[in-house]
Amino acid sequence: MDKFITKSTKRAASAGDDGDNASHTSTNKKVKSESISAPAVGDCTWETIGTVLYMHNIPRSTGAPIADNTLASIAAFDMDSTLISTKSGKTFPTNANDWKFWNECVPAKLRALVADGYHVVIFSNQSGLSKGRVGATELKTKIQAIAAQLNLPLRVFLMSADDHMRKPRTGAWKLLLDHCSLNVDAATSFYCGDAAGRPKAPGKPKKDFSCADYKFALNVGVPFHTPERLFLQSTLSLHCKESSFDLGFDPRTLLHPVTTLIVTPHDAQEMVVLVGSPASGKSSFCKAYFPGYARINQDTLKTAAKCKAAAQDLLSSGRSIVVDNTNRDVKTRAEWVALARTNNVPVRAFYLDVTKPVVFHLNEFRMLLKERHPDDPDLAKPNVPDMVIHGFFKNVQVPTVRLLLLVLLVHLLLPLPT
Repeated sequence: MDKFITKSTKRAASAGDDGDNASHTSTNKKVKSESISAPAVGDCTWETIGTVLYMHNIPRSTGAPIADNTLASIAAFDMDSTLISTKSGKTFPTNANDWKFWNECVPAKLRALVADGYHVVIFSNQSGLSKGRVGATELKTKIQAIAAQLNLPLRVFLMSADDHMRKPRTGAWKLLLDHCSLNVDAATSFYCGDAAGRPKAPGKPKKDFSCADYKFALNVGVPFHTPERLFLQSTLSLHCKESSFDLGFDPRTLLHPVTTLIVTPHDAQEMVVLVGSPASGKSSFCKAYFPGYARINQDTLKTAAKCKAAAQDLLSSGRSIVVDNTNRDVKTRAEWVALARTNNVPVRAFYLDVTKPVVFHLNEFRMLLKERHPDDPDLAKPNVPDMVIHGFFKNVQVPTVRLLLLVLLVHLLLPLPT
């Protein structure tokens, strides 16, 4: 729950995506790994592991599992706008040959890292593979050309789906450790990427499209570098200081102590009306605080009319109900209050004042839970589309004193529950 699972900011969908745990450590001094003066390089071997396309060119004789007591230093990189850029100057490549190294020093730096005992690994989000915007053959051709020019031991993980493998989530990192039998030395390892949440600045005409790379480093627990710092030795705060990196919502704040909410069900019949964004936790709130109440939910009943009819039937039978819908406007909420008055039932309203970044985090978290617990019926409903969440926050009429007065009026006209 406290891991970064959203990119915070998004650019348009494309053929590819990639465009103080994270404190900066030097990669210039040698680490205690076996130095490789002339690294053995084999043919590129491809493997599909779930939603990940994996390539390595490490000969079998040199790719044996590392002994349990040996720690590996990982030099991990994003690919696009970190190791390579487009020859055409366009944001996205036009074909398999539309690439060049991000800077001419990149190959030499990577070879120096290998000589110092590092395992060089590339992690690249490539949703275009699953969306049909780029072909696997085209992408493989490009990766093999990059590997041929580098001529060093290389592992590449291409994450094609929006699942636990996609950065900044940690699935691909765990896959590296398990599939390649590596025990990682987090202190000497690092991750380098361009998506650091940096703002627009002199010499940098656009802000970073996301902060997924910085979040990925934080999540896996290794130091983080921007390409400018690692390859060009930039000392600008923009490229080196964490204070320049905008994380957006920080899920670690969810673990801070908060005042306990005192919510108890009533013994007498009542209506509870929830107000909140899709994916804000309304259903979980229902189960936690009103487990014995009948739940009215439009996702289940499909129409507002069916919700009203079901509510009326339940109230007539003496049941307490909780209205688990967004109830985002004054008119909708007033209708529920009126129904409560008609049935001589008191009503309480709860507004889940959850910010949009937290909602996006919760939405992604639910998706990850579904992957881990595919048979759990409570997690069966699909993720909420981004546009639906944006639509709620654009159009919501935040509850005001007027709603409180309506609720109070019902309580004044009816006996309060004991």
